[in-house]
Amino acid sequence: MIIDFNINFNNYNEKILNYAGFFTYVCPSCGARHSLTRHAVYERNISFLQENILLNKKLKILRLKCSSCEKTHAILPNDVVPYCIYSYSFMIKTLMAHFIEKESILSISSQYNISFQLIYSFISRLKLFLNECIYVLRLFSLLKDIIGPPTEGVLNVIHNFSFSNCFFKAFFNETKWMFLMKKFLNIRPCPIVIGSFDT
Repeated sequence: MIIDFNINFNNYNEKILNYAGFFTYVCPSCGARHSLTRHAVYERNISFLQENILLNKKLKILRLKCSSCEKTHAILPNDVVPYCIYSYSFMIKTLMAHFIEKESILSISSQYNISFQLIYSFISRLKLFLNECIYVLRLFSLLKDIIGPPTEGVLNVIHNFSFSNCFFKAFFNETKWMFLMKKFLNIRPCPIVIGSFDT
């Protein structure tokens, strides 16, 4: 699996799915460069926020095949969470509403027409990666001292950096995806790499 932080699900069709050039990704399995070619397309569902309304959309995902090791890899845009229907921005928005804006679980649940159990699952996933998140934020001098509960401090920093993606790039690069594995309970032994971003 390759997650490209320069692509979002709004421009995925133009930049990935309909792209006719060469893909410059490195194969996550064997490390071969420039060996990936178009293989197949599959559909997946994604739920995301647009104008504060939760929308569901089918997204076509391109799979590439490595000519060196014969393995296939999906290219995912930056907001799509592996093995999860809800977008990363929706998860963060839900957590911000609860922890920062102090909205109740039930009000968030009724606002987006989702179950309260889903919100609790987002909260438990957040708590799984909280210590790693604090470590990386301090490492990059984004978080000096946490004032108040650590969950709120971390969410504020994530929210402030979410539009530029610099937080995510630094975080994912530094933690070697331990963050993503824990945060979204992604325990499948599938190689995940970051695709094409400037370091």
